[in-house]
Amino acid sequence: MTERRIRRALCTLALALMTSPTVTLAWAADAPLIWNPVQTSDTSYAMRMGSQLPTDLDASAGAEVSFAGQKAGQALARVRNPVKFWSSVKLPSPRGKDRASAKLDLNFDAATGNRSASLSRSRSFEVSPDLTAQIENLYSVDYDRNAVKQVGARATGTVRLTSHNSSTSLVARGTRSSRDQEWQASVGVEQNVSKGLNLSAGIDNLAASKPSGSLRAGYTHRW
Repeated sequence: MTERRIRRALCTLALALMTSPTVTLAWAADAPLIWNPVQTSDTSYAMRMGSQLPTDLDASAGAEVSFAGQKAGQALARVRNPVKFWSSVKLPSPRGKDRASAKLDLNFDAATGNRSASLSRSRSFEVSPDLTAQIENLYSVDYDRNAVKQVGARATGTVRLTSHNSSTSLVARGTRSSRDQEWQASVGVEQNVSKGLNLSAGIDNLAASKPSGSLRAGYTHRW
């Protein structure tokens, strides 16, 4: 897909989300716009943009543009496949389980044609007056036209312990993929600095001879 076609697809999406007066007026007080910059690695960043959809379900859709710094001190540059389209639908909680949730996410890479679908489920409970435990399960299927195995599946389980007083979370995660037969395990810590701002640090690939570390920052704002 050429850059001109990518720009045309972005313009079409923007017009669909923004040009309806009825929808815009109805959502003005409900913060429908999504603007979510996030650091995805040490040298790469992504900007997720979109809008809530006018449906009975909690649904949203939009586009994500990625950037990467080539070397320290250089300006940010677009990555090879910079544009992805996404949609997300929050599924209704089962009756009697207010602290359980499920969400369906779809992603489409405008440049390569790669796509993925994932289902996440989460439930939480109180361990003590100051400590909450959360168990998350993520199941995903993806199509990568350049991979040896074009269709792959992945399952991830996460346990998160959060302190209400400090807004600090300890996280343990395990992942198994059909493209990699070994378990991938990691541990980390997350800190909510302020509303919408989150910092995290972790140690990945615990089973490897040389585990790797990571430090990330994320910010989310809706208006």
